[in-house]
Amino acid sequence: MVAQWVWFAVWAVALTRVDLREHRLPNTMVAIAFAGGVVLTTVRSVVVADTSLMVSAALGSLAAVVAFAVAHVVGGLGMGDVKYAAVTGWVLGTLGWEALWWGHFAGFAAAGFVVVVGWLTRRMHRSTAIAFGPFMGLGSLVVGGLALVGGFG
Repeated sequence: MVAQWVWFAVWAVALTRVDLREHRLPNTMVAIAFAGGVVLTTVRSVVVADTSLMVSAALGSLAAVVAFAVAHVVGGLGMGDVKYAAVTGWVLGTLGWEALWWGHFAGFAAAGFVVVVGWLTRRMHRSTAIAFGPFMGLGSLVVGGLALVGGFG
């Protein structure tokens, strides 16, 4: 489990750097992060002889993509965020539905906090674009970190 979260953390940091600088999440980077997560989950599933990890991860990924795709269609999230949701949904899905929900909720809550502070300090306006990928990674890492130390799930 630690290897999977270290892999995710490395890619979350790399994607955060790009998203903050360019307001995009490159397809190649997201695909590599996803593929590595699938490989590491597969290895873990074989080692612990628990195929439910793969099912849970796949369903978590699918659920996150569908939810983020709806948000994209309604407006407000970019397509890169939808693709990145496959990655965050996968890793959080290995922890279960509760982790999937809380990890994404934490990302939205953190982004909301930053936006409200930005509005109150007049550094942001209604039309100010924010990079959401860093918040997705942060929420996932908070929940994943809590799970690693036994404080979640």
